[in-house]
Amino acid sequence: MMAHLRGAYEKLPPILKYLLISIFVTVVDAAIVWVLSIRMGVGLGIANTVGVVVGQVIHYGLASGQVFEMEFGTVGAVIYFGTFLLGLLLANWIITTVFALCQGLMGKNLAFLVSKGCSVVGPFFALYFLRKGLYACVKRRRSK
Repeated sequence: MMAHLRGAYEKLPPILKYLLISIFVTVVDAAIVWVLSIRMGVGLGIANTVGVVVGQVIHYGLASGQVFEMEFGTVGAVIYFGTFLLGLLLANWIITTVFALCQGLMGKNLAFLVSKGCSVVGPFFALYFLRKGLYACVKRRRSK
């Protein structure tokens, strides 16, 4: 059964592998943010930063080789974590803006879910295509 699932996973196009890895990481990220912000009273921006940082470390470990076919190394890490910083700024802006807009319209928990969802979707596509392009540039340079 596991071998069959692994075989099916290996046949997926890179963006779907990226999506599956991102879904897993998002669950971890959202759980951390929810516990810190809703249960422990940590500010939403700080809680989101902690969740996103933990998630991106996991994401880098899983996606570098499986999606972008880049070995772990300085160049790959600089690209990944450099784009991560851009994604973090975008995600924090989205979550705080959407939460502020939604909080008066719905309960705190639903506002959190909506704002967290929005803060995942935009950066997902932006980072995938940015990383794909940057890794392609590195591969072209290395092949010359």
